[in-house]
Amino acid sequence: MSSAGRGPVRGGWLDPRKPFKDGVRPRKRQLGLAMRALCRLLHSVEPAETETGRRHLKQAEAAERLDCTADELSRYLNDTRIPSQGFLERLHKEAGADADISGRDVGITLEALLSLHTSALAEQQGCGHCQAMGERIDTLVQQLNAPCPQCAAHERQQEARRQKKKLAARLRSASREQTRLRLELAELKVTVADLKAELAEKLTTEAGLRERLAAAPPTGTQLPVPRRPGDRQLSARDVSAARQLVAQAEDLDGSGREDLAFTLLQRSTAELLTPVETALVVVQLRHRRRDRLADDLIHVYGRDQKTQDVMAVALELHEAGAPDDAGAVLRAALG
Repeated sequence: MSSAGRGPVRGGWLDPRKPFKDGVRPRKRQLGLAMRALCRLLHSVEPAETETGRRHLKQAEAAERLDCTADELSRYLNDTRIPSQGFLERLHKEAGADADISGRDVGITLEALLSLHTSALAEQQGCGHCQAMGERIDTLVQQLNAPCPQCAAHERQQEARRQKKKLAARLRSASREQTRLRLELAELKVTVADLKAELAEKLTTEAGLRERLAAAPPTGTQLPVPRRPGDRQLSARDVSAARQLVAQAEDLDGSGREDLAFTLLQRSTAELLTPVETALVVVQLRHRRRDRLADDLIHVYGRDQKTQDVMAVALELHEAGAPDDAGAVLRAALG
């Protein structure tokens, strides 16, 4: 009977959970459940109703098909009333026909259905012989419904296979994730190596600049103030240091490392060069058409350095014929 109950209608007139009326005895309950299962196999062929073109019958439609009233059908299924043998034969025939169309199993033979009918009648009439037959039928039904050891073993094997497939799928997913993480780690290592190489090159460049500036021959005693027009005492050293710095920055900028070139200019003018030399660096950058480096250097120098140094650079730029740059460094100092 379990096969016939597949796909139960929940909450409707065919709901297997629907309670029976008071006074319905056990044998009649069994018959009622069997009839409900058969009624669930009854369908209407109406292509416009569902995608499959079939739907469960309404109670009135089923009653009309089984040649009874809707009230009689309800009492057969839910109340104490026991239908005739002819009704059960008609129900089994109609359900079997619809089950064949759907490719489903009826779930109960006509003989078994009529045995339930006999048992329910005996229960109602109080016949001892029929009650004994009903108990025997109950025993046979329990034996039929008892789980088959072979089926249980087969089901366990199937479940084990399903679990094994799930585990294999999880392992494959974990393996793919591990491969992805390894690739990301390798890429990060390459990135770190590139950054280390870039830092080493930057440090080497700065060290070379310091050595060159330190090795530049002095041309006289360095004055603590910017040179005046006609004062050439620092001219040779100023130009030499500025040209060396600009040449290195130009090489870096030309190779696509503008950020490194600017860092070199910023640190060198802030830590190594005098305001006079810084002004000459700006002039040299303009001369070599490295305007972006010049603009950035003017802005950062004016913003970060002491007012006295900024004013000295502005004065040198003005005297070097770069009044726009002189004004720009002063505006950067003012914020």
